[in-house]
Amino acid sequence: MSKLIYVMGDLFAAPENSILVHACNTVGSWGTGIALAFKEKYPTQFELYKAHCNEHGQALIGTCLLISGDKHDIACLFTSRGYGKRRDSKEEILVATKAAVQDLIKQNATSKPLHACRFNSGKFGVPWEDTEYILEEMGVPMVVYSPANPQ
Repeated sequence: MSKLIYVMGDLFAAPENSILVHACNTVGSWGTGIALAFKEKYPTQFELYKAHCNEHGQALIGTCLLISGDKHDIACLFTSRGYGKRRDSKEEILVATKAAVQDLIKQNATSKPLHACRFNSGKFGVPWEDTEYILEEMGVPMVVYSPANPQ
C-alpha cells in the first residue's frame, strides 16, 4: 500500500515543522524550476547548500543535505551531478534518488513529516512514475504536491 498522499496546492504552504524535499545538483545551483523558488523563499538555506556543494562537489551524489529552518527544514536530495544538458542520465538519477532518500530517512531522527513536489520530473527530466515507484518500494510516507494552477 502506497504511503504517498497527493494534494493540489503550494508545497511552501506545507504545515510548519515539516521537511520540504526537492532534488538538487551537486554544483550549488538553484537557478530554475522549483529550485529557484526554494532559493527565493529560503536564501539562507541556499547559501548553506551552495557552500556544502563547494566543499564536497560530486561526492555528494546519492546523499541528502538536511537544513534546519524556522518554519520548514529543507531536504536537498543530491540526485544529479549537473543540470541542463549536463544532468545525469535517468538511470543514474534514480539510483542516486534511492540512496539520497535513504540518507534523508536516516537523518530524520524525529520523523518529521515529508512534503515534496514531484521531484526529478521537472528540470531533471525523469518521469514522475519512476521516482514514485522508488518511494513506494521503499515505503516512504510523503505528501506530494501538484500545483493548483499548472503553467
